[in-house]
Amino acid sequence: MASSKRFHLAITSDMSNLERVAEFVFEVARQTQLSDTIAEHTQMAVDEAVTNVMEHAYGGRADGHIDLDFRVTARELRIEIRDQGAPFDSATIQEPNIHSPLSERAIGGLGVFFMRKLMDKVEFTHDRRGNLTRMTKKLP
Repeated sequence: MASSKRFHLAITSDMSNLERVAEFVFEVARQTQLSDTIAEHTQMAVDEAVTNVMEHAYGGRADGHIDLDFRVTARELRIEIRDQGAPFDSATIQEPNIHSPLSERAIGGLGVFFMRKLMDKVEFTHDRRGNLTRMTKKLP
């Protein structure tokens, strides 16, 4: 791939849009010839990120705005997910103890952990335009 390719999807925070997000990710993967493994990891990470926005930033409201921007180059896939929901401070997320028995673990909190395991880099920022989740996956 000589140059970068960009893809954009704008949705509302209605949970029914998660299917559109999955279709979008797989269409990007198809058009840019990403491997099945990278496509699946990306889809799982993006699904988790968008679900978090819907549930936490927008508190379950269906009318929030979410923008997904994908940029694919020969070396990497960069994903930006922007919302204008409640501010998210990633410093409040504790690393889960995945070695403790299930009965002793807190409910939730694994989403960011999985995103970080599936992608090479995950960053969260907040500014006057809202929350930004940026995920990067290096390409072979």
